[in-house]
Amino acid sequence: MEYKKLTFDLYRFQLLPISQNIHDDMYIEKLSIDRLKEMKNEIFSEIICNLIKINHRTFDIIQKNIPIGGDWIAFKLGAKKHVEIGTTDLKKSTIDSWPHITVIINNNPQIQTIAISRNTKAFSSTSAVSKLLQRNLEHSLRARQLTMHIKPIFDKRDFWSVISRHEHEISSVKFELISPNMSNISKSLTIDLKTINEETNSHRTNVELNADRGANLELSEKNKVVSGLVEYAAQGGGNISIKVLGVRQKIQTNTEIKTLEIDEFTVDNLNQDGLFLLMERFIT
Repeated sequence: MEYKKLTFDLYRFQLLPISQNIHDDMYIEKLSIDRLKEMKNEIFSEIICNLIKINHRTFDIIQKNIPIGGDWIAFKLGAKKHVEIGTTDLKKSTIDSWPHITVIINNNPQIQTIAISRNTKAFSSTSAVSKLLQRNLEHSLRARQLTMHIKPIFDKRDFWSVISRHEHEISSVKFELISPNMSNISKSLTIDLKTINEETNSHRTNVELNADRGANLELSEKNKVVSGLVEYAAQGGGNISIKVLGVRQKIQTNTEIKTLEIDEFTVDNLNQDGLFLLMERFIT
C-alpha cells in the first residue's frame, strides 16, 4: 500500500533565561543562572507534556498526545471547523469537522527542532501553529524564569541565490538574530551574541548593513562575518530581510522554510526507532 506523504515545516526553538539576575525559585533548589540553563530542556519537557493544553482565541482545539519517549515529544492538534454539506432533501446543513496537524519536537539540547505538518484546513500555516505554541507556553515558561523563541529553518543557499540574482542591486541587509543557547549552530558566528546576551540581557540583536544612497552592498560568501550571520540565521537563529534597489517590499528569508516529508503510516505510528531514522533530516 502506498501511503500519502505529509509535508512538515522545520523550526528551531531556543530557551533563554528571562533575565541574567534570577530570583529564588520554588521548583529548583539553589537555583543559579548556570543551573537554570542546565535544566531548561527538562523544564520545557515537563511543561509541554504535563501542564499545557493548547487553546486558540477564536475556535476550539482538541489535543492528543503521542507517547514516544526519549527526547521526542509529539501531539496532534485538531481545529473545530464548520463544514457545509448537501442533504438528501437537497438542502444545506452544517456539521462540525476536526481537521488536524501533527507536531513533532526533538528536545535534545543540541537539536531543539519542531516539525509541524501542513494542513490549511486546520490552520492557515505552520507559522500560525508555531506562534500558537509559543503563546500558550509563555506563561508557564515565564513562571520558571525562561522564555522561548521559535524561528524557521531555511537553506542558506536561498539567501545567496537572492544575492546572485540581484547582483549590484542590494542596498541593505538586516539580520534579526536570537541570542544563542546552542553552541553547534552558533559556531559560525564571528559576532559574540552569547556574551552580548550575558552582559546586556539582549534576546534579539539586529545587525544591519546599508550601502550609501544609490550604491549597492558588496556581499560574498568568502566574507566570514556575513557568511557566519547567514549560516546562523539559516539554522533557525533568526531572519534576514533584503532590500533591493527600486523594489519597495523587502525579501524575507523566513518564507522559504525547510521541509521534511513523512508518510502517513509513520506519522500514525510514531516511535523512537522510526524517528531515529529521520534524525539526520532533523539536524540541519
